[in-house]
Amino acid sequence: MRSFPGLGAPHPKRTHGSRRPLRYVSPVRTAFFAGSFALVAIAAAAWPSEARANGRFPESNAIFFSQNDPNAVLLRTTFGLIDSRDRGKTWDWVCERSVGLAGVEDPMYSITPDGTIVSSTFQGLAVSHDRACNWAYIGGELKDLVFIDVASRPATPGTVVAFASSYDGQDDAGAIFFKSTLFETKDEGKTFTALGPGLDRTLLGETVDVTPSDPDRVYVSAVRNPGTQASAFLLTSKDHGKTFVENKIALIEPERAAFIAAVDPLNADRLYVRTANAIDMPSRLLVSDDAGKTFRTVFTGKGSLAGFALSKDGTKVWVGGPIDGIRQASTTDFAFVQKSTIEVQCLAFADDGLWACSTEKSGFVVGLSKDEGATFETKMHFCDIRGPLDCPAGSTTHTECTLGGTTSMASPPWPQQRAMLGCGGGDVDAGMIDSGLGDGAATPAAPDEMEGGGGCSVRAPSSATPFAALLAGIGAAIALVRRRRR
Repeated sequence: MRSFPGLGAPHPKRTHGSRRPLRYVSPVRTAFFAGSFALVAIAAAAWPSEARANGRFPESNAIFFSQNDPNAVLLRTTFGLIDSRDRGKTWDWVCERSVGLAGVEDPMYSITPDGTIVSSTFQGLAVSHDRACNWAYIGGELKDLVFIDVASRPATPGTVVAFASSYDGQDDAGAIFFKSTLFETKDEGKTFTALGPGLDRTLLGETVDVTPSDPDRVYVSAVRNPGTQASAFLLTSKDHGKTFVENKIALIEPERAAFIAAVDPLNADRLYVRTANAIDMPSRLLVSDDAGKTFRTVFTGKGSLAGFALSKDGTKVWVGGPIDGIRQASTTDFAFVQKSTIEVQCLAFADDGLWACSTEKSGFVVGLSKDEGATFETKMHFCDIRGPLDCPAGSTTHTECTLGGTTSMASPPWPQQRAMLGCGGGDVDAGMIDSGLGDGAATPAAPDEMEGGGGCSVRAPSSATPFAALLAGIGAAIALVRRRRR
């Protein structure tokens, strides 16, 4: 495995359609159950060979493009990362075990000019310098932090901002605090530095975005009192994250959070925000023209707005969801019209058209529209996935996704995963195989845990104290609320 200079990580480019607001789980309620969660996690570590299901139905939910390689496409699914190196003609699987995901989470991905991929995970910032064959966590001050988002500017794709936010204790009165920090790499993940001193401890971070037209503008969305009295906020920095101005985003019951969808490519003061609910109910698309000081509602969906896309010149916008289909509008009047009734899990705009994640009910899992969302050509069915990504022996992807791990009882996971996708072949044990990663799965090695040569070590279960494990459990559980992906 390639060594990591310094204690940095990689990055790339995110797409407008990849952050999706899903069902929002109250972190306050989660905190009450965190003790049980941690105990379960400790027990799981004692039986690392058992692959417990994450319980989600297989689906695609985000698409990521490279700013420098027109053939590179990454598809996020509930059972791992799907990689295409020929613009969607062929697809290969990278299992959750290789990336190092911990159960139910939807990480953000970014691709730097040299092909490095960075992933925001609940276990830390995971990075691959060889196009998804080997993955490792970033060490140093980033080690073991809960990362929830990554962002980069089209003009500087080698620079990436990574957002960490997690539980950080509570006071005698029961107030819950959080630790939220922005980190930045300017050298494609070789080194990372913190931007500013960190956010207000009463804020739980949600999303981060940088502006294409202003290198010093940074936006963050966050929530205060993230329970039944949740209040959403937009934090604006005009000095590259050193200081922030806080403005409230008015929520409507039962909304519990607001997620940044995109920033206008030409106007740094205009940004788009989507709201999320505690249950599957209507969510809204909001627009601000004054850097987050005020917002107005431009669309209210019948259900969750899982997809969002903005044209590269900022003149057209698309929203979509499982109930609403695809709606399009000009950004001059936001008069939305129905373009399609397909079930939408994500949207992303690129040079070749509008990409969408959907279900086989719509005729495709990934589709491309060249008429602005009216019709789609199929780019992928789940059964089109060829199998595990072809990687060298000893790499994390070959070890975990092709061989099934390093234990004597390991078996190739792809035949069973393929059977679960309804593609035939393999015996399915619902208690053992899921859409991806078991609780006892191996995780990427930190830089100081890597072996020389082409191999890569795997981090063993932590020997942390029960109290430390409890805190980690609380942090991971609270982080589950951010399955909102762009």
